[in-house]
Amino acid sequence: MADNVELVRRCFEAISVWDLEELLSVYHPDVELLPLTGTRVESGGYRGHAGVREYMKEAQDLWDVLQPRGEVFEDFGDYVLVVGHCRVRGRTSGAESDPTCAWVVGVRDGLIGSLRACSDYAEALDVAGARPAEHTAG
Repeated sequence: MADNVELVRRCFEAISVWDLEELLSVYHPDVELLPLTGTRVESGGYRGHAGVREYMKEAQDLWDVLQPRGEVFEDFGDYVLVVGHCRVRGRTSGAESDPTCAWVVGVRDGLIGSLRACSDYAEALDVAGARPAEHTAG
């Protein structure tokens, strides 16, 4: 299970340094990506390695800094819940933000099969189908 957390850490690090090849190495070929803001959130996100390439290009057009940072990782086997922050800085505006975020990261075949960003831990629990009485952050 620690391998799942390491997989997510590698993913976040690759995003933070815009390392597309490393990112693709941790994503399943049929990965589903649903970021929280910007890019194509309203249309249902991105699918597959082609979608990841598209997302990273669009993200780089929007931001010159995109740094997801997990602070709490909870491994439930087929998914990892992550709570942390995501620092962004607008490419043209220079405006910075570092909001609290949570992620539900699905794992299959030893790779990340889905990554969905959420606004907070409660939303992540809901997305994952977990019940708060069973799981607590920390």
